[in-house]
Amino acid sequence: MFEGRDNTQLSAALTFCQQQQCLLGLQCSVEGDTQKLQNPYPQGCLPWATWIIARLGGWSGYLSQRPPGMPTLVRGLRQFESIFFGWKLSQDRLVYTR
Repeated sequence: MFEGRDNTQLSAALTFCQQQQCLLGLQCSVEGDTQKLQNPYPQGCLPWATWIIARLGGWSGYLSQRPPGMPTLVRGLRQFESIFFGWKLSQDRLVYTR
């Protein structure tokens, strides 16, 4: 059911566009200071991205804890979409027209 949470053979490109993957690369804000709160998955795979989304959704990040469920992932995706929208606005030139 949660293949994207565990299968490191799947690429994040299955779910996230190139720009979104760039923003996911700025994951340092959701990682903790200790080794236990670092993303354990290789960068660019779908579990790596899922770990970040789960952290944005409020998951503790400890692998010893219960894995994130759908409500947590949905909250995380909503948060990520808001961050992505703001990031996109900052990247694009805003033009004022009358």
